[in-house]
Amino acid sequence: MIKLKSKILTIDERWDKNLIDTAVIPAAGLGTRFYPITEFIPKELLPVADKPCIHYIVKEACNAGIKNIVIIISERKKMLKDYFSFGQSYVEKLYKYCSEETINEIEDFKSNLNFYFINQDKPLGLGHAILCAEDIVSKNPFAIILPDDLLISKKESELSRMIKSFNHNNANYFTIKHLNKSEISSYGIISTDEDINAIDETVKINKIVEKPQIQDAPSDYGVIGRYIVNPEIFEAIKNTKPGALGEIQLTDSLNEMINNNITTYGYKIFSTRYDCGTPKGLSKATYKLSKSI
Repeated sequence: MIKLKSKILTIDERWDKNLIDTAVIPAAGLGTRFYPITEFIPKELLPVADKPCIHYIVKEACNAGIKNIVIIISERKKMLKDYFSFGQSYVEKLYKYCSEETINEIEDFKSNLNFYFINQDKPLGLGHAILCAEDIVSKNPFAIILPDDLLISKKESELSRMIKSFNHNNANYFTIKHLNKSEISSYGIISTDEDINAIDETVKINKIVEKPQIQDAPSDYGVIGRYIVNPEIFEAIKNTKPGALGEIQLTDSLNEMINNNITTYGYKIFSTRYDCGTPKGLSKATYKLSKSI
């Protein structure tokens, strides 16, 4: 039985305190869809317009008030540590070659963020990658940001709005998106008793069905890579049995929390979303964002 241990704050305390100051970014994947370039360069460092994809992800977290960035990597991805090292030579070249916008963003990262890098020794699934961050996250609620999912909006990000919602009710949150029928079998699909199309923002989740066939899908809304979770997720992951490939799926762990009466909401995205985990999606993002350079 999983029970919430997070401190319940008064309404006044919640207005004054951001309960989410840590984001975990799982980036240990092999990047086989981009092979052979990912044999030498982490896919998270592949450029979207003039910056690596993970740069946009960290910028989103920084703008949402996150202070601690925990990046899960493999031994082959030490270049990610180099990118966020901000050494003297790096910064000198930054001022010499980069745009004012990029310089300001890097300076924000240097001033406002703490970076932690943890090795995931074996590719044992998203759930296992998140579990690798337990010692740093400890007993605090935190955000999970999947670096393949690039969300671009001129308004306040879904991550920022989910953090504000969490500050009031301690529920788990994750972003959801309406899918075409052809996409359903590639996503975790939500089940709810509510009329999703009649709701502007959040919907209470009963269950997530991982990559169902169209005829078995409980809805046409899928989970997209932004999550706010309570620290009890670690216990749920430990209780989750590995699947057929020996991987621990985060979806199964979230379902365990739902089954143990931990309220979970889906948060509709209104941002433009690019799947930068595929060559087509990365190319599309680069084409669109290059227009604003």
